[in-house]
Amino acid sequence: MIKQRAIISLGSNLGNRLELLQKALILLENQSIQIKTLSSIYETPAWGFESTPFYNACAEIETDFTPEALLLVFLKIEKQLGRFRNSSAGYSARQLDIDLLFYGDLLSSAKNLILPHPRLHLRNFVLVPLHEIAPYWLHPGLNATVEELLHKSTDRDQLKKLPFKKWSPSIFNSFSYITIVGNIGVGKSTLAQKIANTFKVPLLQEAFAKNPYLEKFYKDPEVYALPVEQFFLDDRLLQMQEFWQQNKANAVSDYTILKSLIFARQNLNKKDFENYRNRFEKIYPQQKKPDLLIYLYTDIDQLLEQIKRRGRPYEQQIKRTYLEKIEEGYLKLIKSQLEYPVLSIDTKSLDFEKSENDFQDILRLIIRASL
Repeated sequence: MIKQRAIISLGSNLGNRLELLQKALILLENQSIQIKTLSSIYETPAWGFESTPFYNACAEIETDFTPEALLLVFLKIEKQLGRFRNSSAGYSARQLDIDLLFYGDLLSSAKNLILPHPRLHLRNFVLVPLHEIAPYWLHPGLNATVEELLHKSTDRDQLKKLPFKKWSPSIFNSFSYITIVGNIGVGKSTLAQKIANTFKVPLLQEAFAKNPYLEKFYKDPEVYALPVEQFFLDDRLLQMQEFWQQNKANAVSDYTILKSLIFARQNLNKKDFENYRNRFEKIYPQQKKPDLLIYLYTDIDQLLEQIKRRGRPYEQQIKRTYLEKIEEGYLKLIKSQLEYPVLSIDTKSLDFEKSENDFQDILRLIIRASL
């Protein structure tokens, strides 16, 4: 079945409103419903009755469910998160409300399925977040865009927009130490830094620029392979030791000590690698292991473009074949029997540095890896 674009609204005014909305998105994605675009969360007055304020938001989704099947999924998730709909007339407080606003340009007047949602054009708590993500979506029944509907709205309720980062689920409740790995230029440091900033946790970041042999290695790899790899291993070990002496709780890092073997296997001759590996295997058991390893990957063409764009002079000599062999090393690593779970993320269509929606996609993937 061809996937269909649809728009939903989410609301909550009982319990931990924020957590309920976060969990609702994760449960939707567990049903293979893709969140394409997410609005900010808005705090809004209860509409049609007296109660505590709601948190409301809208999301554009992509799904192969029919509208009828979607409604059943929504009811199941609402029930799972503590809401039980009743048949009594009128509005009431609720833990969670998920409504289908649009399903493509479908018009339906069936008893249990009216589309578009019959009252969406009357409510600012729907129109404002809807306008944020889909201002030019055309209402097929009213022949007006969302922007036009908001302009014509007679609802005078004022909404308080929350910072978009409020969507961020508590990933460190599930994993206290998260390590992000991947090929050169894939964005592991960028993602690790963004996670550290968002959750105010310490960042263990590789100090690759300290290596005095790195630039020389890219120019003459045969001569400088062993010095560059020995320096990296010693420096990583020292850095990790000092980091964990100072930090005892949650943390994120942009490398794993296992990358030493990946690069050494590629760069060293057979004899040097055997000696290197023997030393590594003696010290590895004493190193702190992550609770989750995130492996970022994309195609080699994109890696080359990202390496070129960030402009480090010594990296501009990196060849496609070298990146391909490093990628093979990471693939062997994540397929091996590690002591902790691995989450693989294709970054080709993600811009988690600039797009808050993409960053939130990754955070929800992390939560889902714990389920």
